[in-house]
Amino acid sequence: DSLNTKRAAFPRFYFLSNDELLSILSQTREPRAVQVHLPKCFEGIDQLTFTGDQLITHMNSQEKECIKFVTPVNPIDSNPELEKKDVRPVEQWLMEVEKLSLIHI
Repeated sequence: DSLNTKRAAFPRFYFLSNDELLSILSQTREPRAVQVHLPKCFEGIDQLTFTGDQLITHMNSQEKECIKFVTPVNPIDSNPELEKKDVRPVEQWLMEVEKLSLIHI
């Protein structure tokens, strides 16, 4: 089952219902679509700050605390050999968000 494969790759997806996970996976071309599900995946993260070119630069709490990441997370595949830039699998860039959030706690 593909949902279990995604959950195995990023265990925080176990906090989401099947419908919520399908919602994220069906909108992979739009990394901002994950925003509504962040509070269920990450305690203390309400939103991520995206730049105009889709880089994720900050994590924001519900209490409006804003913490800048040491390095931005790029949900877009920046492989110069590709003609068209493509969105990376959501579990890959969310793992980077998780690692950076742990650094900043």
